[in-house]
Amino acid sequence: MKILISWVAHNNDFEVGKVSKMGPNYLYHKYFFDHDKHFILSSAKSDDTRTDLLIAAIRHDFPKHDLEPIYLNVADVIDLREIKTKIEGVLAKHSNDEIDIFISPGTPTMQVAWYLCHTTMGLNTNLYQTRPPKFAKDKSKPELIKIDIEKSSMPVTAMLHQSSLQPTKSEIKSDYFLTESIKPIYDEARKIAETDDVTVLISGQSGTGKEYLARYIHENSIRKHKPYITVNCSAFGDQLLESRLFGYSKGAFTGAEKETPGLFEEADGGTIFLDEIGDISSYMQQSLLRVLQEKEIMPIGGKAHKVDVRIIAATNRNLPERCEEDKFRWDLYYRLSVIELGLPSLLQRGKKDLKEMISFFIDKKKQQLKKSDKIILSKDALDTLLNYSYPGNIRELENIIARLYVSHEGGIEAKDLPTRLSEKETGHPLNWEYVEKEHIKKVLTIKKGNQRQTAMAIGWAINTLKKKMTFYHINEE
Repeated sequence: MKILISWVAHNNDFEVGKVSKMGPNYLYHKYFFDHDKHFILSSAKSDDTRTDLLIAAIRHDFPKHDLEPIYLNVADVIDLREIKTKIEGVLAKHSNDEIDIFISPGTPTMQVAWYLCHTTMGLNTNLYQTRPPKFAKDKSKPELIKIDIEKSSMPVTAMLHQSSLQPTKSEIKSDYFLTESIKPIYDEARKIAETDDVTVLISGQSGTGKEYLARYIHENSIRKHKPYITVNCSAFGDQLLESRLFGYSKGAFTGAEKETPGLFEEADGGTIFLDEIGDISSYMQQSLLRVLQEKEIMPIGGKAHKVDVRIIAATNRNLPERCEEDKFRWDLYYRLSVIELGLPSLLQRGKKDLKEMISFFIDKKKQQLKKSDKIILSKDALDTLLNYSYPGNIRELENIIARLYVSHEGGIEAKDLPTRLSEKETGHPLNWEYVEKEHIKKVLTIKKGNQRQTAMAIGWAINTLKKKMTFYHINEE
């Protein structure tokens, strides 16, 4: 299909009280339109009077021309990242079509965004602009100009850094501390943040920083000035979770004394973070699937309506394994995991990271708790902290440092640390190879020797499991 895409020209497409027949979109249809469909983009959130008037006028004068409005809810028409992200979604839906982009209507920032999408997305796009009749060679009609730009055969990436002369506080200061092992995950998260129309699933043990990573994605996206709402799905039963997420009408159930919006509605335009998504019931799985498929919510006792919310979900469970056990829907899992990010445990990140995290929290907690002096760890205390396994991960480490500031001043000896940190171990080796080998054997036993199911449960490819089994001589045992 051959399609045309352009913005509404809110000034040039109109004159006092009516559509201008000398406007760029109208003139394009009069002289140059030879497409199957024209998608007209509006920066409005929903039905826009001017867009409706323009489409109605063109349909009236050119009844064979097919037009359709697309409302993109652009908060700032000179925010390059926001505009580029939103038109990328439109173009991606028509990746199999021949796309002519009419760049004359719109702000200069919108024109730059068209250029970037044309040169970086690798789609079959053409750029066109028109010269008004008064400036054209033939003064009786406009002149159509194709903009020829040499494109690479492979898509490339454009990194946008649009600066303000008066940056906001959030642009000046960042509270994110990234060690070398975790930095690649956050680099990937920043790229994900710039692609708006995808869901994200974050997996990792409790306390590894899943909510921290989700907030980072929100704060680096075009939704950063809109609400960010967190929901712990495991903390509510079905009825309470449903009413909290989707809202309810007056009289929908006993105690529903007034119409109450849900968290999805409160997050409209922003991001909702669904923590512990692996714990929800099959009923709530079906309800969330509807939100993801239809982009609409159904309040209890009310009518369905659209919401514009980015969903980021997180779990400490192995969702593919739960799907195999019929405890989680495969279709919901695939919808949630369009992009999947995994966070390692603090133990997996190694001692170098751990030492940097200890130093970071010592400084951070001094500031947060308004302490005049910084605690100083003795060598034995630091060694104890470095050799502890941290089943509670980063959250546990942060709480340990906070406790030291509350209970002690100045120097910290090993005896000042919580007793669990220095308790005798079971006698098993503490190296990672022993732990990994025993875990593989345990999962193989649970899965009755089925290597494919074992690999899925651990989160590996089957070839990775086979290599590990050979390395640890598990087959021989």
